[in-house]
Amino acid sequence: MTPDRRRLSYLLAVAFMSMIGCSGSLSDAAGLSSLDPAATQIEYRFNDSSLPPEYHRSYTVTADEGQVHIVVDSYGDVLHDETAALDDQTWLTLLSAAKNLGAVSSGEQDECPPGSTSRDLLISEAGDTPLLEIRGVCEEQGSTEVQAIDTFVAPLLELFDMETLLAPAE
Repeated sequence: MTPDRRRLSYLLAVAFMSMIGCSGSLSDAAGLSSLDPAATQIEYRFNDSSLPPEYHRSYTVTADEGQVHIVVDSYGDVLHDETAALDDQTWLTLLSAAKNLGAVSSGEQDECPPGSTSRDLLISEAGDTPLLEIRGVCEEQGSTEVQAIDTFVAPLLELFDMETLLAPAE
């Protein structure tokens, strides 16, 4: 992806997060309006649906100031473990967009149907208790939540060749 397209993607992500918006009191209560760039950590988990092992791909992305780490697995067997540099502008844009995520979770999610995909998103500072914890957002049940989370983490995933990382085993 070209730098101009990546920048446009980030701006669209921020615009989308602003559109779903939330009241100032909700984001302030969650502590997301003033995240410390040096102490904040974002963790995203994509839990794949039930598929044969050669096709099953779950992954965890962990980001903090300066780097993003991804681990791709198939039912616990690590297939890929990579780290990429994260530029300051992208990091600050993500932290700014995070303040709007308080409105994404509609509370405790129902259990996902068997065999479905789900997403978890945690934002914390200095390893403390998460300031935001969205767990078990099912693709089938939370399309608005799924879209918001996917848009938020897109700049992190763009740092990796996801097509290669998620390709089925040969």
